[in-house]
Amino acid sequence: MKSKKSIYILLPLVLFIWGTVMYQVFSFSANEEEVIVPTNEISLKPIKISKRDSVVINTNYRDPFLGKIYSTEKVKTPKKKAAPKKVEPLVWPMIQYKGIVSDTKDKVKIYMLVINNRTCLMKKGETQNEIFLKDGDRESVYVKYKGQLNLFLIE
Repeated sequence: MKSKKSIYILLPLVLFIWGTVMYQVFSFSANEEEVIVPTNEISLKPIKISKRDSVVINTNYRDPFLGKIYSTEKVKTPKKKAAPKKVEPLVWPMIQYKGIVSDTKDKVKIYMLVINNRTCLMKKGETQNEIFLKDGDRESVYVKYKGQLNLFLIE
């Protein structure tokens, strides 16, 4: 019987509190109908700019570990511009990529290259006639010759 009595007292109290909160929320949003009248008066004031004071900072501090004064003065040597080197165009040997000889599912794939009309079977990382096979797949291979990398497509 005691619990029903407390419900009869607390239920209207909770409803009253929630009602006042909702009233405050909706009454706040209803006051947006206020009209702001724009004014055409513009007043311009010039901005006063003052000169900045220059401050000199002494950076010749004593080194806490050595006990000597730290010097930041370093002699700068002018950099000399090197004359551009004349680069002769690199003449590549005649290279043709014919495809993969080994099974494509194998871990080590063997590629068939024709270098200067000689057929060479090469693996990745192998070198023949100063030509290094860097990478490849069924469609193309990356070949390095005297520091230059080139892509060759299958023929």
